[in-house]
Amino acid sequence: MKYRREIDGLRAFAVLPVILFHAGFPAFSGGFVGVDVFFVISGYLITTIILSEMEEGKFSIINFYDRRARRIVPALFLVLLASTLLSLVWLPPSHMKDYSESLVAVSLFSSNILFWQETGYWGIENELKPLLHTWSLAVEEQYYILFPLFLILMWRFGKRWILVSFFSITLASLLLSQWASSRDPSANFFLLPTRGWELAIGAGIAFYFLYRKAFIDSLLSHKVVDEVMGWAGLSLIAYSVLTFDENTPFPGFFALIPTVGTALVILFASQQTTAGKLLGSRALVGVGLISYSAYLWHQPLFAFARHATPYEPSATTLSALAILSLVLAFFSWKYVEAPFRNRNAFSRRQIFTGTAVGSIAFIAFGLLGYFTNGFEGRFEKEFVNSINSAKQVIRVRDLCQNSEAGTKNRYCLLVEGEKDSAVLFGDSHASALAQSLTQAFSQSDMGLLLITKTGCPPVTGIYRADTPNHKACYQHNKQAYDYILNDKSITHVILAARWTLGMEGTRFDNLEGGKERGRKPHLDIVEGGRYLHHEKYDHRELITQRYVDSVEALLDAGKKVVLVYPIPEAGWNVPDFLTRYYQSNPYSSPDTSIASTSYDVFLKRNQRTIDALDKIAPNKNLVRVYPGEIFCDSALAGRCITHENGKIFYRDDDHLSYSGAQQIVQKIMTLFE
Repeated sequence: MKYRREIDGLRAFAVLPVILFHAGFPAFSGGFVGVDVFFVISGYLITTIILSEMEEGKFSIINFYDRRARRIVPALFLVLLASTLLSLVWLPPSHMKDYSESLVAVSLFSSNILFWQETGYWGIENELKPLLHTWSLAVEEQYYILFPLFLILMWRFGKRWILVSFFSITLASLLLSQWASSRDPSANFFLLPTRGWELAIGAGIAFYFLYRKAFIDSLLSHKVVDEVMGWAGLSLIAYSVLTFDENTPFPGFFALIPTVGTALVILFASQQTTAGKLLGSRALVGVGLISYSAYLWHQPLFAFARHATPYEPSATTLSALAILSLVLAFFSWKYVEAPFRNRNAFSRRQIFTGTAVGSIAFIAFGLLGYFTNGFEGRFEKEFVNSINSAKQVIRVRDLCQNSEAGTKNRYCLLVEGEKDSAVLFGDSHASALAQSLTQAFSQSDMGLLLITKTGCPPVTGIYRADTPNHKACYQHNKQAYDYILNDKSITHVILAARWTLGMEGTRFDNLEGGKERGRKPHLDIVEGGRYLHHEKYDHRELITQRYVDSVEALLDAGKKVVLVYPIPEAGWNVPDFLTRYYQSNPYSSPDTSIASTSYDVFLKRNQRTIDALDKIAPNKNLVRVYPGEIFCDSALAGRCITHENGKIFYRDDDHLSYSGAQQIVQKIMTLFE
């Protein structure tokens, strides 16, 4: 296969945005599409090699996997070894347990499946996972287990049937990806069936170059076309990098922009075009040559830096780590990647044996770490128990006494009542109260029902304009209100939500180093069956009115409403913050001031929300509960506490733990006495 400098330059065009994206630079909000660029390049190169060898009748599946192992395994094992050593130093037990599980998955090239089953790709929790980026390696290797077998099976039927079946599967994968972008975004992002079409685009280019390019070239001179289309391809990639973000439904049809852009570059850019000469420049080719190692190193460096301090690393620190990833990549490319590709230095048997031994060793260590709960013996037992208790999340479905989805049992029944029932209604902040409320209601004769949907405040006439399935909140709340208002056995409604997130549309910054990252929600209005979309936040008054109207509708129906005002946000993951503090100060217990936040910042952040909820007219059936009065300016003047007397009140940066929920529930239950 003829070497093309511009392909190595294109690799640089892929890896640099990924690194800058994971470093958190806003200008590269779409840098994650660099992985899609890699997929297309990989599909093109590997398919070209396979087809060329099959045409010559010398393709060997053993030789194919020998090449793949030499390319992937040595550098990967080096990074896994370094990451494992660092994990023993920096990772607290819960994260160490997760890391151990991911180490097993990476060794089995199934980490994409593991991360799909966890929390998805976005959010601060994933920024703390050193091996999150290996999901793309798993997708590629799964593809290259199946693809050669597909070609071997179909080769006997001729090229026509190969192409027909290949493009049919590719189209099906693309359509499935588009469908899943709104139905199951996490599966869509991580799994091969919805990613395979991207590698297949590259494979399609290989088919074209091998079987059709000479014919097309004979019909049309491509000099001008090559120039225009090469730059068009680079422009599409750059557009994706600079404009996409976590709110972009991805992959799916949006992923056609960077992948088609990559295809155009491969098809039309060459050393005879200006775009090709740019990509073939010494600097870009140099980065391209070390791009695989750079991709491997960058995520562990960023993740461990974030574990090493309770605060988000500065832009300067992250920039330095980005540069360090390139430096480490150069050395691992020169002294690990290149030597192991030399068949004279390492035989096939040595490669396969080393791969097997290394995989078994990492799997064994990962299983040991998992079953020892992240080697929790490294920490004092009392502290570990406190952290584990705070982070423990009992799944709501495990609390439900019913599992049916129809009529009265469509929602989660927490406690069976003798006659009247209460409903806990809201988003994930309401779910955080469920376990504690269930225990409290079990001591009474009143039933308790749970109606929640993550990210959806319990308000009628609103929807989440920032999500692919944007109608879901509106439809969920409409059905819930219809159900509650028409069921006379429901006498009490407990409303709890992250009201301020919907009102402000911004994540929390405690101005002390704890800045929440993640999707920026955009709550907007449904009016007359139309889903309105206000680009600016001039719709806050409309949101306020929806808050007021929704609660008053319950009161007008004779329901007794317990309205839980905003729960103070922390801005940093409290258990992790306290763990890192403990690691830095092993001989002192964190006092109440550690991980506390400013009460003034809380008031400023929540003022509009508090004003909105205060507009609900006084009513004998309305009781207001103020979490701010429980956690703030009480135990510690001018501060909102997150833990006290060995009890940690938060399981992350904004959701209450069981101990935290008890503080709210004790107040709520006094209203039922």
